[in-house]
Amino acid sequence: MTRSPLNATLIPLIPLAVLGLPLAQVLNQPAYQATELISPTSGPHVNAYLEIDSAHPFETLSVRIGEASWHFAPGENEKEIVYQRDSKLTLLVSATWPENTPKTALRLELIPDATPSKTHTLWGLGKVTEEVTFIWEDQE
Repeated sequence: MTRSPLNATLIPLIPLAVLGLPLAQVLNQPAYQATELISPTSGPHVNAYLEIDSAHPFETLSVRIGEASWHFAPGENEKEIVYQRDSKLTLLVSATWPENTPKTALRLELIPDATPSKTHTLWGLGKVTEEVTFIWEDQE
């Protein structure tokens, strides 16, 4: 005896319907409404990372922005800093290396939140003190 065409069609469709109902609920959700984000650059201060790479190990390294200063221990290569928001930032960098260290490079990379990072390389023999200025053109 053969099955009726109605039963032969309904039996495979029942599991598809059971799986299709939850899928239809997931796919028919209302469109995503993006919320307005508050820009992290809207406050008076900027959080940033200051990364240091030296070709030879330094003995002392300090970075000063206005009245604030940060000192790096030998082997330390990153600090989180906070500074006043402005389109121009001047850092006073002082570093010393051990005696008999050849002329060496010191690379500074300033990575602020929500603005492009800036890099500068200093060269020194034994000791270097240099004023480094970073300028952001699109800063409000």
